Amino acid sequence: MSTPNADYPWRLRLVHEGFSSIRLERQGRWFRFDPVDPPGDTDVTILTWAELERARGAVEAVRQGRNPTVVATPPVRAWLSSKGEVDDLSPGGKLDGVKVEAVEYQPIPYVTPPEAVRKARAALTHPGMAIQRIRKRLDQPRSNPLVVHLTLPDGGRLLHLNCSIHQNTDAEWLKRIQDRFRGPDWLIVGMDYEHEQAVQEGVPPFEARTVLITDLVNDVRRGIGLPIHILTPTVDALVDMGLDAFPFVREAGYRFE
Repeated sequence: MSTPNADYPWRLRLVHEGFSSIRLERQGRWFRFDPVDPPGDTDVTILTWAELERARGAVEAVRQGRNPTVVATPPVRAWLSSKGEVDDLSPGGKLDGVKVEAVEYQPIPYVTPPEAVRKARAALTHPGMAIQRIRKRLDQPRSNPLVVHLTLPDGGRLLHLNCSIHQNTDAEWLKRIQDRFRGPDWLIVGMDYEHEQAVQEGVPPFEARTVLITDLVNDVRRGIGLPIHILTPTVDALVDMGLDAFPFVREAGYRFE
């Protein structure tokens, strides 16, 4: 079997496709984090959570009968398999020479007091959308989100922290993750609304070579009428600390040679 993308010219390219969708391009199979559109036939899909926007591309691929390769938690894999054929893989092994590791984390509480008020107001403003989201959420499996670590064949390491650093993150859990995955070449960091300070404090101990403060929530928040944030103040704060940090937003791409 020929190597997919065998003539790919760069070591790695990361592309933000909107919502939480990140595409990792390389020589070999490409990896798609939470693809918003159906992945390609040779792509590897990694679902970091079961939110409807994150699972949309994988669900559509299953419905089309394309048997996508999916890495996810057991409840999410079982849920996808109930919709059609899935080449389902558990984290922990190698795939096309890439070692895939994943760790669950406790997400930000859905109804913190300030967010509860905002979401109630948004539901009053967009009642149809609120009802639609509730209905779709009832179909989703209960599963914690994931932090994902990839080790490439050349030894390069990418750590996708998702939105695991927030005001309610357990300090002992974060210390274990920092120790276990310290020193990645690329660090993708999602940042939820009003959790900027936690990110600024939690990122430096990872000692990453390149930090990408990544928009994983604004498209969803904007769509349901919730306030959003900009990433540059947090990026600027990390740069002032001596980190090689950049904002990573919809339609942006970073190439590494």
